[in-house]
Amino acid sequence: MNRRRFFALVWRVNGLLILVTGVLACGVLGFASWQIYREFTRTRYASNVVNVADEQIDRSKARLGTFERIEGTSVLRAALMIEQQYGFSSGSKETRSVQNYLFYDPATGNSHWLVPGNRGLILSTHQLPERDYGERKKTVVAFIYELVEADTNGDHKLTTNDARVIAMSDPAGLRFARLVSGVDELNGSELTHEGRIVILYTASGTLKAADIDLETQKVLRESSVQPVAQSAQN
Repeated sequence: MNRRRFFALVWRVNGLLILVTGVLACGVLGFASWQIYREFTRTRYASNVVNVADEQIDRSKARLGTFERIEGTSVLRAALMIEQQYGFSSGSKETRSVQNYLFYDPATGNSHWLVPGNRGLILSTHQLPERDYGERKKTVVAFIYELVEADTNGDHKLTTNDARVIAMSDPAGLRFARLVSGVDELNGSELTHEGRIVILYTASGTLKAADIDLETQKVLRESSVQPVAQSAQN
């Protein structure tokens, strides 16, 4: 009799353990499934992306950033940010990218856009001479821009995968000029002691250099420096 009660108690304990284990397993499985669902349906954030397929855009708005003074001038500059939200296969994506710059001169009250009517993407902006945070601020003499103005790979977006244009302007955002097109990547820019600008960039797998006259904004010389793919293999 005592043995029968003992085995009955053991079966009850085992049954309770199995029930608790099953409940815990269901809880873990449910939590994991919810996490996977949330991961696949969450909103993803990206920069340097402009969707040019209007029918795919759920929301798009432009927002002007904070004005900052350009060193050596009285001119203020603020970035125009384009913010877009659109759905894709698993969830939605929000992008935030620089599309233009607004310049304002408090001394005259005049303002202007860097590129009037621009609907492209400004990937990067470099001031010359480069800012050195360890020294006193240097007077800006020019800006170099890395732009994407066309969807060259056909994915209905302007991204770093598209061909780029290198352009420049004076410190006040005037005299905007496109210098080189068909660029894969801007690798560097430098102001020389002779008052010229040297731009290093990659195009068609080759590292190239362009000498630019600061005053006329003309390309004085272009030359190939090194085949990038060959250098990587070596």
